[in-house]
Amino acid sequence: MRYLKQTKILILNNITGWLSMNPSMMYRNSFNKIRSIEPDIVKYYEININDYEPITLKAYKIVSDNGKEYFLKETNAVALQKYQYLYNQGVNNVIYPILNRNESFVTRANDSNYYISDYVKQIKIRNDTRVSNLYNELSILHQQTQIRKSLDPSKSRGKFDELSSQLDYKFRLLEQLVRKIEAKNLDTFTLPILENYHYILDAKKELVKLQKRLISSIKAHEGVNYSFVHNNPDLDHLLNIKGVNYLSSLDNGKIGINSLDMAKFYVMNEQYDIDFKQLILDKYYDENQLFYYDYFRFLVLVIYIKRMPITIDDYINANSFVDTSESIKRYFKNFLDYKEETS
Repeated sequence: MRYLKQTKILILNNITGWLSMNPSMMYRNSFNKIRSIEPDIVKYYEININDYEPITLKAYKIVSDNGKEYFLKETNAVALQKYQYLYNQGVNNVIYPILNRNESFVTRANDSNYYISDYVKQIKIRNDTRVSNLYNELSILHQQTQIRKSLDPSKSRGKFDELSSQLDYKFRLLEQLVRKIEAKNLDTFTLPILENYHYILDAKKELVKLQKRLISSIKAHEGVNYSFVHNNPDLDHLLNIKGVNYLSSLDNGKIGINSLDMAKFYVMNEQYDIDFKQLILDKYYDENQLFYYDYFRFLVLVIYIKRMPITIDDYINANSFVDTSESIKRYFKNFLDYKEETS
């Protein structure tokens, strides 16, 4: 077995920014990982690995001795139940793992869980088209798995209160940072923080308003629509096979309210030249959908605030404030209150 030449440095995105990985270290780790599970790949899939290439820390492109390409991924312990659920529901826009010799989507090997699927090469499609396609496939996933569930207002209130405590703590840290900066001589890095802080406060005010309305809405509703949500709707998780779009990598999916997918979809892709306002309103442009629209708006702001790093480095803080403020400005431009949208 040999491995393919790495031609680029892998960049992984974490919650605080971009983290560069050492390619040689990644190859060394992946080589040991592949060697440890190779016997099980032969045993359960009858695939003899000839070449491989790490894609991320837990995903690999492998090439069999007959030249066929596969996608191998280390996954979580409950991925099997998730893919089995989607399959049983008849969801047809998902790339399913190949069944192993035990007719299972996931294989347990060397104290880890893996699955294998056919490797799909990305074809060149304009990003704005890909974003629209991803939105459509997420909507289909939600429709095909929709169920009605009742919500306990007291439990929902408890979850909102817990989230509010986390956000309040973050807002206090942000305020402390601003107060420290006010006591300094302003420079290129500290001035943008003060100039953009009021957008953060606008988001805080909006979150309080939306939370109150969501709690009231839960009390008034007998039930809420839940669906299987992808939970990581990145563009890389949309694949096109012979002109047909499919969702991939649903390992972190779960049963939830579709507003979660729509909020993450928007935040992950807002940099593209897409009329997100029209897309989202097409989904929620109905007074009966007000709860889901409000929850979408609430979650978008939560993501913005929670992902803001706070460090001793004014350069990082300044970039964080500017980037988040720009996102918040776009948010208020795109997503008005429902009554304002429909007036």
